[in-house]
Amino acid sequence: MEDTAVSATESRRPATGVLARAALAGVALGIAAFAAGSLILYEAQGVLSAAGGLVATFAAALAAGVWAGSPGARTGQPPTWRWVGAGIALALAGGFGTLWVHFGWERFGGTARALALLFLVGVPVYAIGFLLPALTAWSAEFHAAGADEDEDERTGRSPAARGVEETVLAVLLGLAGGAVMGGLVLIPAFSPGPLLLGVGALLTFPLVFPREMPVAASGGERVLHEEETPYGVVRVAEMVHPGGKRQPELRLYVNEELESGELERTGAPTFGYIAAAERLLRDTTSNGSAYLFLGGGACTLPRRIAEDDPGARITVVELDPAITRAAYRWFGLRPEHGLAILHGDARAVASALPRGGYDRLVVDVYGGDEMVPAHLATVEALEGFRALLKPGGLVLVNVIGVAAGVGECRFWSTVHTLAAVFPAVRLYHQLGRDYPERQNFLLAASSEAGASLPARAGHFDAWPADEWPRLPCAAVLRDRAPGDEAPRAAPPERERGARVEPASAD
Repeated sequence: MEDTAVSATESRRPATGVLARAALAGVALGIAAFAAGSLILYEAQGVLSAAGGLVATFAAALAAGVWAGSPGARTGQPPTWRWVGAGIALALAGGFGTLWVHFGWERFGGTARALALLFLVGVPVYAIGFLLPALTAWSAEFHAAGADEDEDERTGRSPAARGVEETVLAVLLGLAGGAVMGGLVLIPAFSPGPLLLGVGALLTFPLVFPREMPVAASGGERVLHEEETPYGVVRVAEMVHPGGKRQPELRLYVNEELESGELERTGAPTFGYIAAAERLLRDTTSNGSAYLFLGGGACTLPRRIAEDDPGARITVVELDPAITRAAYRWFGLRPEHGLAILHGDARAVASALPRGGYDRLVVDVYGGDEMVPAHLATVEALEGFRALLKPGGLVLVNVIGVAAGVGECRFWSTVHTLAAVFPAVRLYHQLGRDYPERQNFLLAASSEAGASLPARAGHFDAWPADEWPRLPCAAVLRDRAPGDEAPRAAPPERERGARVEPASAD
């Protein structure tokens, strides 16, 4: 057991490592600006206009970098490649500055100065600006780990706000120090080109240090977003584990049901069936295939397929647009993943899609009680899904149910219905055949008789069809139960409300 008192104390320490790195980024900004200015303004005609262009380029590049770096800033620490990118950008600026001095490019006038603004100011300042949002998010994580709700209410400042304030202050102090140091000490001693090369190397210095993480005083969920929609309540929560030794987990709830989960920094799924489905799909699907996902949620599986196979053509059908917005905002989904997302009822939208257009169809839809909605599990619905597949196509269905116990009738009815539509079906279980509570099952089905389906789906074991139990209550589900009489037609309008005379006694 960990000493929680020590953890609590550590969690409230200032994020000194983060702020030191922020100050270092500010120093790099200050030195880069002063070194670039000494080259661009040296012997410039119209120093005032040249200085104005220098300041404008610096401000625009910094703003563009901060804006571009913000969407990916929810990280446990600034990604290594951001530091490396900033170091490379400064090194390139140093190389350009060295060539500028060696060949005397200032004699070419305005064109040369425009190139100098781009390579000496625009590129390196943009790269450092791209780093700053990640530093801010990292600082905010330290504050969130030791958050005091009473203090937040008193001050009216959130952990994120405190992280922004501290990071901005550290960057500004570093920038001022870098400018002073560059003007008084470095520029007189070194030429700007080698100086920028040295600063580029210095900017990668934090990579030498081991990773520093905030330590949570205690575990628990923290609500990041909650929204009521026409379809229910969507909530995004962050699960922080005690001690900070495990990655935080992002969770998506819909009407209090846990729908999706993934690790915050790596984007890896926390649901076992997602990992199993991903392994099965990767083992059986060639690159560049067409996928249709009925049910998107946080889009963890479609996103990971897109990352593994950029040529994949992926369509997702999700009922609630608010869930898609949450996937983009919190769960790492980006436009560059190339997902085509359609909103509406899965069966209705699928009925309008091209027949024979998909290699893989994944059904992962729930109506709030953790079972496939009835209208998606009937013979008629599954026949419609089968028609969407190309020859050799595969359907993969996630089913949550009980194979032995209360709820077994509904579960086995879903299995038998799928087997009635598809000639080749394989059932995979996660926790065992006799597990008495709900668990995830995967059903893989092919329209080709004798199709070879994997013996395992990741860590899910197969359940041979000849060993399925035969329950009297299990049935093949239809849109309409067999034997039901057709509804009687309504009487003609003229007969409605007609007076009925009693039969005569004769």
